Amino acid sequence: MSENLDNMNAGEAKRPTFLTVLCILTFIGSGLGVLVFLLATVAFGVVSGMMESIPGMGALTAGGIAFFAISLILSAVSLFGAIQMWKLKKMGYYMYVGAGVVSFVLPIVMLGLPFNVMGVFWLVLFAALYGMNLKHMN
Repeated sequence: MSENLDNMNAGEAKRPTFLTVLCILTFIGSGLGVLVFLLATVAFGVVSGMMESIPGMGALTAGGIAFFAISLILSAVSLFGAIQMWKLKKMGYYMYVGAGVVSFVLPIVMLGLPFNVMGVFWLVLFAALYGMNLKHMN
């Protein structure tokens, strides 16, 4: 019996601590994104009224409910990608980066907002840090 357990443990790859930390950070960030965009999509009328009353935030409602719904889907894809990377699946990296790129471009295209330097910084940083862990994924 213990021989079978030893063989099972030998076949499983160990997730590096750094990858674990990155995934947990992404679970938090993308999980909050899913929650916020879900609430914004479901309660669009209330949210848009509140955002329009805050100076400078009215532009976020210009895309209508479609912007929040697409953002919800992208946050969910990002979260799913992190779950796949947690399971050491390389596919999760490409899902995460793809969702990040579309999430960065979406406000520029859909709302006409300016280029977001910090958005690019975080996207490139996390893509590079996850990329350093690709060798541990299959």
